[in-house]
Amino acid sequence: MTDSAACPNALDAFRVHRDLIRDYRQFTEGFVEIRDSRLAESVRDQSDRGAQWPDPWLSLNPTFAGGGTVDDLAATTTLLPETAALFRLGNQPLSLYKHQVEAIAAASHGDSYVLTTGTGSGKSLAYIIPIVDYVLRHRRLSGIKAIIVYPMNALANSQVQELEKFLGKPSDADEGINYKRYTGQEQDDERGRILASPPDILLTNYVMLELLLTRPGERAKLFGATSNLQFLVLDELHTYRGRQGADVAMLVRRVREAANTKSSIQCIGTSATMSTAATVTEQRIEVAAVASQVFGTLVRPDNVISETLIRATGADTDTDLRPLVDARGTAEADDPVLASGYEELATDPLAAWIERRFGLAEEPGSGILVRGAPTTVKMPSEDLAALTSRTPEACRIAIQQTLLAGARTENPVSGRPLFAFRLHQFISKGASVYVTLEPEDTRAIEHTYQMSYPDRPATLLGSDAFILWRSAATVARNTSWLGATNSVTPSSPALECRSATIKTATFTLTPPALGPPTPPTACPTCGPRCLPAGGCGWSRHGVTAYHRPWCST
Repeated sequence: MTDSAACPNALDAFRVHRDLIRDYRQFTEGFVEIRDSRLAESVRDQSDRGAQWPDPWLSLNPTFAGGGTVDDLAATTTLLPETAALFRLGNQPLSLYKHQVEAIAAASHGDSYVLTTGTGSGKSLAYIIPIVDYVLRHRRLSGIKAIIVYPMNALANSQVQELEKFLGKPSDADEGINYKRYTGQEQDDERGRILASPPDILLTNYVMLELLLTRPGERAKLFGATSNLQFLVLDELHTYRGRQGADVAMLVRRVREAANTKSSIQCIGTSATMSTAATVTEQRIEVAAVASQVFGTLVRPDNVISETLIRATGADTDTDLRPLVDARGTAEADDPVLASGYEELATDPLAAWIERRFGLAEEPGSGILVRGAPTTVKMPSEDLAALTSRTPEACRIAIQQTLLAGARTENPVSGRPLFAFRLHQFISKGASVYVTLEPEDTRAIEHTYQMSYPDRPATLLGSDAFILWRSAATVARNTSWLGATNSVTPSSPALECRSATIKTATFTLTPPALGPPTPPTACPTCGPRCLPAGGCGWSRHGVTAYHRPWCST
């Protein structure tokens, strides 16, 4: 065992997923008891195949290229030493990714920029650090220096907790950096304190920011303190699209007009992927165009900062993987490599294959590493089975065990796991079962909504119908027929439908059940009590009867 850090209590995402699906299946199946054996078997087969819970998608967080520490930036005067002293974990300076360093550099040059990187890439720190540095450099300037806008209160609340880790709890005192949340969740006395003494950094949401511009008292106090406003940040920029995007773009312009600043405001946006363009260069051009429209100021493509990815594993993937699958490909397997530590696992050929298959891809032409396309565990398992001549099930277990081992093993320097992954499970509610209007032992069963049964266009489907055929003459009770799309010819002209809701049905009955094709004077089922007002809505056209009985027969 090496000296690499380990997380023995790391979450087993696959076990949690199995438990979730088991509990949800028991929950949904506990509401219905299906007495028809054919229907019950069909529904059970749907559950066994995962109709309500398809295979989960696995998202593997790639490894980001490092960019040094806050102390390194302080040494180059990009940051003040006081700023670097705030952003530490314990006694160690905060390590930054390359894209975070690029964002901090853009902010220090006074540029507006957009940081578009994936989840877990530290986008918030990429604008918090330069904002804090600006506040420290301009201690003598009063009022609000940065407004950070979130699409929802949950994100603003989370950011307050993140700021507390580095700056301490927000305070009304003049010392230090004062930051406050103003989102509508605050009590009246807290709002009064914020209005009386506006903070250096104001955290809000776009709805509250709109209200602040329309409330004269709050607008005068807060925007009257924005003469030194330097930063306007829109977090999660990709959420502002369509009509909402146009509203937020107009809001940004009104904020810039209301703020009596002495210099131009730097606009910063953070976002996950905002473009589906084929290359990174094309994506930057598209994102820059969108951001320029939203902010009403120029954002150059070179100031659209994207993530720089590197490989966490370094093994040769041409190595024969069959021994590794054999060592890990059973439920009882206990491959010692999985517990050998970060360094050995990072050079494991199967771990390298998994990283390339799940997490990374090379951009054609440029060779830039980009995130791989989403996939399930099943598809790579089949690929690995074809590569190693092993069963897909054995390959699936080997992949899952290696992923879990990577999640438990941390880099001794950065403290980050070799593999950080998530499972995305889509779950649907129960759906209707559709059957043809035929006897129970022969009727066709379908689980997808459609007008007719596949390959039998003349045989149309109804839902939630329980048809009982009787040999003796009966009546239709408690039934609602809402349309006319199906046709049946019973062995007897008598039909009984009890406690059913037939959404679409037409019954074509054969003579002599209806007699000669002449206009009747009374409903043959209900008798003369329904006429002439037509209480049951019965009518006759040829030999087809459309019977909608709402009477009390």
